Amino acid sequence: MAEILTDLLGNIYNRIAQLGIAIQDLKKSLDGLNNNIEDKIANLTEKISAFSTEIDKTQTKHIEVLSEIGKGVTAEFLKLKEGLGLDAFNILISSLESFSSLAGEVLNQDTVNLLLSEAIESVKTMKDAASSQEEEVDQDSGE
Repeated sequence: MAEILTDLLGNIYNRIAQLGIAIQDLKKSLDGLNNNIEDKIANLTEKISAFSTEIDKTQTKHIEVLSEIGKGVTAEFLKLKEGLGLDAFNILISSLESFSSLAGEVLNQDTVNLLLSEAIESVKTMKDAASSQEEEVDQDSGE
């Protein structure tokens, strides 16, 4: 019976030793896995950082390019506006509008009536002057 107990204890000891070795192998495997994960995370962090930096640079470049395009388009519109004479055309429209309002003021009914009455008075005055000159001529020739 002592031999059975000794064999049993030996088997238990061997099993414990095997479990210890398996646990040590598992620990080594887990350590390797942890190192591998840490390397992957470090690599990913580096790539994300580089990508973020690249995005910042690219974003600024895109804004600068769009700004330059906007300035160029604005300059071209100004050249086109000058080339078509739109400024001169606007000035002409403004001048014609002011002439129209001035003509409207000058040619209102009261002004027309006043001008006609002055013209009629002038004609009457000239007619009277002509008649009086004829009478003087007739008197001078009759005497």
